[in-house]
Amino acid sequence: MTQLLRRILASGARRIDRHTAGPRNRLADRAYRRDPGAWLDRIDRAIERAHDWLAPQRDVSMSVLFAAKRSMARGIDERFAFVDARLEHYRQTVRDPALRMFDAEYDPDMPPWRDVPDVMQVRPYVPIELLMLDAVWADQRRQPDILDRLRAFDDGGYYGTTHIVFGGHLLLANGGAPADETLALVESVIDSVAAANDRTSRADDIFAERIMMLGWHGRHDLIRPAWIIRLLASQRGDGGWASANFPPWDGSNQHTTIAAMTALAEFRAAELGRAPAFRADELRDLRSTRRTAAASTGCGRWPP
Repeated sequence: MTQLLRRILASGARRIDRHTAGPRNRLADRAYRRDPGAWLDRIDRAIERAHDWLAPQRDVSMSVLFAAKRSMARGIDERFAFVDARLEHYRQTVRDPALRMFDAEYDPDMPPWRDVPDVMQVRPYVPIELLMLDAVWADQRRQPDILDRLRAFDDGGYYGTTHIVFGGHLLLANGGAPADETLALVESVIDSVAAANDRTSRADDIFAERIMMLGWHGRHDLIRPAWIIRLLASQRGDGGWASANFPPWDGSNQHTTIAAMTALAEFRAAELGRAPAFRADELRDLRSTRRTAAASTGCGRWPP
């Protein structure tokens, strides 16, 4: 009975949230416009606190590696520079085909990488993450149906849709699918990503991830100050962010924290006129052609 009551209460809370999100967002937008400078200072402090929670951790997830590395490549905020040492550590400790995002010559079947623990033993990827892996390698392992497979994950602005944006960016960078069709697919879902954040005031994991994707795609015009204010309000005392979707269930997690930190940094850069425009080949900037012992550890989530 207790479990049933919890479900009823949670359902009621979601319905109330959907009906009140619009007015609450408008109020928050007005609060930001009254003193944007003060809010930008708060955003800066929040990024610093997130950095202080995340940077000391030696073992970070693939989502941390990718988001931080992309932020550095975009010149968004130097506080993401901690990623380089973590990336070096990851490659030496986990055999992960996703590392090809950072090294064009990475081959998990060649020594010494084939001799380290495989990522599927450390933390197996789920189906949508396996599709992202296919996108990473699509220029070498041709997959004519990859855009259809991406399109099939569209869920109206949730994790499936954000991964359409992410997977599309991977394909645009490596030429694994026709560029015009890939860009058209990404553009077709961008508005639904933004609209989904307008339907809630809950600043959870997917909420931050949507803002991050919009920033990466150069659509800062769709990011509302209200969303940023909600992220600020949900930052935990330790500087991280928590989510019901990722462990630890009673504390901050890396995936939500890097998504929120990136979202805040993208918004701040745009407000200060420092956010670069989206380039179809942007992710090529992440890739080196050197064969060194590089990259971070294997504790979790695929980017984003």
